[in-house]
Amino acid sequence: MKKFVLYFLLALPFSIAAQPWIARDTIPQQDSVHLFFVGDIMQHEPQIKGAWDQTIQEYNYIPCFQYIAPYWQKADFVIGNLETTLSNKNFSGYPQFCAPWHLARDLKRSGIDILTTNNNHSCDKGANGIRNTIYYLDSLNIRHTGTFTDSNAWKAQHPLYIRQGQFKIALLSYTYGTNGIPVPPGQVVSMTDTFHMAREIEKARLDTATNIIVCMHWGIEYETRPNMEQKRLAAFLHRCGADIVIGSHPHVVQPLEYHIEGKDTTGLTVYSLGNFISNQSKRYTNGGIGISLKLIREHGKTRYQMHYLSNYVYRPIESDGIRRYYVVPEPEATQLLGENDKELYQQFFKDTDKIINQASLKLDVNK
Repeated sequence: MKKFVLYFLLALPFSIAAQPWIARDTIPQQDSVHLFFVGDIMQHEPQIKGAWDQTIQEYNYIPCFQYIAPYWQKADFVIGNLETTLSNKNFSGYPQFCAPWHLARDLKRSGIDILTTNNNHSCDKGANGIRNTIYYLDSLNIRHTGTFTDSNAWKAQHPLYIRQGQFKIALLSYTYGTNGIPVPPGQVVSMTDTFHMAREIEKARLDTATNIIVCMHWGIEYETRPNMEQKRLAAFLHRCGADIVIGSHPHVVQPLEYHIEGKDTTGLTVYSLGNFISNQSKRYTNGGIGISLKLIREHGKTRYQMHYLSNYVYRPIESDGIRRYYVVPEPEATQLLGENDKELYQQFFKDTDKIINQASLKLDVNK
């Protein structure tokens, strides 16, 4: 994994002595939790076709994730953006996505723990699409947030809380829209709305969240730099109290940005993780990054250790004439792929390093 500015401290906006839920003399000297974020989980029609396993007569996605899964083993929670609905029939790719529920099953088996479900494709299959997706995720015991069967579920489950040791991490998720498809009556898709975002961040703080992470589906597709709206929203979220902002939707990697308030680093924004898996093959779209984020809590403050891991989506046409898909992490690429796609994966990794290293900036949240 690439190391990128490994440590920064976030002081909480309230003192630990003010929190009735934990006593100072019972706090361990140090506690930690390890999160791993991956980008857009796409399902185009060739991917669905490639996942069909003739031998067992069902969809099998385990081979897609076999090379990346070992990198998740040390993480306590692996989190991704599910950019498709789920069903047991009538599957389809772009422009209205619906994938076999086996995709979620095999993501779970490979190590995924939490999925965000609100993005521009949430309403692709209407009310049944939202309902079925939630049903399958619940059945598979995959935690999720972003789309809800009704307003009561939205109020009760947003934020989603990640609890471990001293940590009570609030995970919030928002999307800019649903491709012009109306949200079905009664159901809820968590949308970008600064009024509600501020209220929900404040709700998390009042609910004694130790840390607040916001996932944003935003930006312009295929642009490797964030636009002014992304920057404005990122600054707004950090002013409201978000520690970490994780972006998706552009389908390409965008830079990281530290947020500064006075002399303190108060937050981090990853503008876009790019594609975790998809059928897109143009330059910059044929992979993404994973963010390994270790939170270390000590004396009422959280210290972060961050690394990024580039992954390339290998799309060979195999001996049976069917294209298949494999997420290949950068450290394994040369050994696994050799000369296959060498020019393409080397270009992707080079592009990604350039985007991360040259365009990562600091932003004063007071401006």
